Amino acid sequence: MSGRTTSKPFKLLSLIAILLCLAMAPFSISAAADLPDKPPVFVDDQAAMNYYLVLTDQLDVTTGISKSVFYSGAGNRKLAEQFAIAEDKMTLEMTPGGKFLDDLKLFEQGSPLKPEQAMKVWSRLSRRYAEQAAGDVFCFVAGARPTGVFTTVELPELRKNRKVGSIYHVSRL
Repeated sequence: MSGRTTSKPFKLLSLIAILLCLAMAPFSISAAADLPDKPPVFVDDQAAMNYYLVLTDQLDVTTGISKSVFYSGAGNRKLAEQFAIAEDKMTLEMTPGGKFLDDLKLFEQGSPLKPEQAMKVWSRLSRRYAEQAAGDVFCFVAGARPTGVFTTVELPELRKNRKVGSIYHVSRL
């Protein structure tokens, strides 16, 4: 028999080993030196999604009090980033963890994830970003979809978060 085959038990054991290593890491991945240089090679898209979901729980998405800026809808990322820079605040992608995940381009061709899997990974990171927010938050969400991540994940978390003061909806600068 020629060629290389990988048995299902081996794939499962490999996935479990990756998940255990990530889960047992006693630190939060926050600095560039802590982040992997490049993602591992995955046996399939499910293994990739499991890896990124575990990694997402360890990425640093913290900001200071009244430093969190959210956005959703066409053109709002640019507005939110301009505002964040001018006002010494941060969007999710400006945090170390958000920048790391953004740089992976998980929605683009060549990603190890299907688009719906990439959405689950980003939704988990977005939830964590909203959970850690404190003080007043600023949201650039004019034209946001009712089924988008801001509306279905971030806003409900912000409303539940007792550390959040006012939620400002900014339509433009």
